[in-house]
Amino acid sequence: MSTPVEQNMQRLTVSPQHVNLDDFSQAELPEISSTSADDHSEGVILTSTGLTSPGLQSVLSADSEGKETYRTSKIRSSIEKEMGSPTVIEDHKEVAHTATERKRTRPWLFLIIGAIACLIIGLAVGLGVGLTRKSSTTSRVSPTPTTSPGGVTSPTPNNLSTLGAFNGTGIALASESFGSEASGNGTHGLFVLYFQHHTGSIRQMQLRDSGWEGGDQSNIVVPAEGVKNGTPISAVSYALNDTATWHIFYIAPNNTIQELTNSNITNNWAHGPINSLNLQTIDDPNVGLQGCWYGNYYGNASVGDSSDLTIGIHLWYAKNSTTFGSVAWTAGTTMWTPEEDFNDYNGHAGVACYTWGPGSNTYVMFVNLQNEVNVLWKDLNTTLQNTTTHPIDVWKKSSVSIPVFQNTSMGYTDFLFAQNPDLSIGGWNISYAAENTSVLTGQNFSINVGPTSNGLPGTHLTNTAIPDGSGGAELQAFYQTNGSNIQQVVRDLVGKAQWYELNVPIPAS
Repeated sequence: MSTPVEQNMQRLTVSPQHVNLDDFSQAELPEISSTSADDHSEGVILTSTGLTSPGLQSVLSADSEGKETYRTSKIRSSIEKEMGSPTVIEDHKEVAHTATERKRTRPWLFLIIGAIACLIIGLAVGLGVGLTRKSSTTSRVSPTPTTSPGGVTSPTPNNLSTLGAFNGTGIALASESFGSEASGNGTHGLFVLYFQHHTGSIRQMQLRDSGWEGGDQSNIVVPAEGVKNGTPISAVSYALNDTATWHIFYIAPNNTIQELTNSNITNNWAHGPINSLNLQTIDDPNVGLQGCWYGNYYGNASVGDSSDLTIGIHLWYAKNSTTFGSVAWTAGTTMWTPEEDFNDYNGHAGVACYTWGPGSNTYVMFVNLQNEVNVLWKDLNTTLQNTTTHPIDVWKKSSVSIPVFQNTSMGYTDFLFAQNPDLSIGGWNISYAAENTSVLTGQNFSINVGPTSNGLPGTHLTNTAIPDGSGGAELQAFYQTNGSNIQQVVRDLVGKAQWYELNVPIPAS
């Protein structure tokens, strides 16, 4: 890894607040009211160097391929002190109800009572079916597979967790600031974890050098009424024109994509412009959704030798079981523009991307209908000559094919992370070179931390790389191994070091 150049630092004050969705309706989001500032309220320093992945930004160092790592101190021992053992789903106790004795009466009265009882039972069953969502008294067990169009299998959740994280929570990471405590270039933590609490709300937790903070009711970003059960969550952050900005993407109960934005200027979460498009996703518990920053993270519009001088966000989302739609937003505008569809890919699986590196090529990863990861590439430099093997400004599929679990989530930072067919979490080191893109041999792995290594089938996951303060770096990944936890696993970035597990301390309420 090369050393980041630390220069042109400017202090930014950041104190975002959470969204208040009182009187929320599925068809329309309400006005946002401000609340007390959460733990974003301290000052931060912007360091304008380096390439970075979407949603995971801090002080970075980039290698020759534009892959990134975080520059901060070693946090392993401080996190271990506060981690408890993984939580498990509570069993539910049935409540026995006793019937009262009734006196004998006339036969016609029995007929009337029986008719009324049937009516009450029918009403109770109807209400019971309609009121199961967001129940905090029902445990959620592993999904039962059902078959969707195109032969893709989609897990269907049938119960909800009662403590910790939501069973099937989306997981996303984004920087809180652009300087770490340990580097002396900022007072904020390393990054923020966004997740769905078992109560249904989207919340945030901050990882500092001293350990995890937040995740309680004062750190609610979106109340439960505005969030679909098991929604994917995608976070993108960047710095542009001395402004630090965050975008959060998730799915509402009516299956529309929602966007929240925040910055050090507004210091408040607000509804983003994508909401007006009313983009509909597949109506399913497992939905692919990923937002990716494209261009230099710190606002330099010139991306290598590309003639495409725009910077902004690409968003991919599952329109149905076998088709992904895509939209793009250009920094400085207030509109999202629809782009092409991607057919014959599993809409229940995740999306990964590499759109911020040097040069004019950009990459996106989907899972095909044969349960294999495909890497697609596109050269944006329209000044180059179009050839048969290297067409310009069109998406082409590389020869990379990685067998995975059919509904795997994916994440990319230094390594592509996905779920293997045996439910373990694997990592692949990819050499990105357009039509010559390949998986490097001997540098791939499966996470093994003992009995709790494997993820839940189709678990959401995310990953990053963080230097450990001693000249090396650590890989970190986050995923679920049971219906209420978020497991954090860590190992050295280089070599074949052993993984060890931590457990993110999700608040009970």
